[in-house]
Amino acid sequence: MKKTLKKLITAIGDVFGFEIQIHNKHARNSDYVLIDRFVFSPFLIPSVDYKLYAEAISRADGGWSDNFYKQCRYYSLVQIAAKAAVCFKACDIAECGVWKGHSAYMISKIFFDSGFAGTFHIFDSFQGGLSEKVEKDRNLDRSLSEEEIRIEKEVFSSDEDQVNEVLSPFTFVRLYAGWIPARFTEVSERQFCFIHIDVDLYEPTLSSLEFFWPRLVTGGFVVVDDYGLTQFPGAALAVDEFISRNTPAFFYKVPMGACFIIK
Repeated sequence: MKKTLKKLITAIGDVFGFEIQIHNKHARNSDYVLIDRFVFSPFLIPSVDYKLYAEAISRADGGWSDNFYKQCRYYSLVQIAAKAAVCFKACDIAECGVWKGHSAYMISKIFFDSGFAGTFHIFDSFQGGLSEKVEKDRNLDRSLSEEEIRIEKEVFSSDEDQVNEVLSPFTFVRLYAGWIPARFTEVSERQFCFIHIDVDLYEPTLSSLEFFWPRLVTGGFVVVDDYGLTQFPGAALAVDEFISRNTPAFFYKVPMGACFIIK
């Protein structure tokens, strides 16, 4: 019944350009927000970047995970990836946590269109979804039950064959199956200009930052997708801890979640 009602409300909102989002939905005082997406011009008149988002999420069969906050995070991701693609042609790029391949497809298309001459290295366990949580990954809104944690892990599981199919138009992509950071050593001699980290949890986020930062060229970019999200507080704790020990040239917290770092 709830799913049917949600679909009905969503359909009505789409007609009028409104979307209802629930912030911190498990808390006592949920914050229901009515969003007029047409205030932001790329939603009113879809830009090339927004069309790329739609193309990628359709190809990755991820429409069910689509929401306004994700659209905003990925809109920022596109801008940063495009800047890196223009500035650096030969350096490699990497993604940690590919899930269905939505963001990887967007990044691949952007770099391909810019004449990319490097390799896109993608790391994911491709087994069992998320890695184990630690205390720093405790949800900010409430504690999850063991069953809810199991379901969350399964939701974010990836299928290597599916991702290969999504990214099949791009010959410069290489997938590495294994828990992060087990296979990082295979690219220890490479230099990178752009890193996208979407592993949700504290330990793999910190491991990714610690490995790739020394191999990131000066002026290179790091995007951490889960920064600032109440569901995955460990990602922000890992970034903040890392930043406290390593001074970047620029650090920006994206309002709708995520952050980017320039070396």
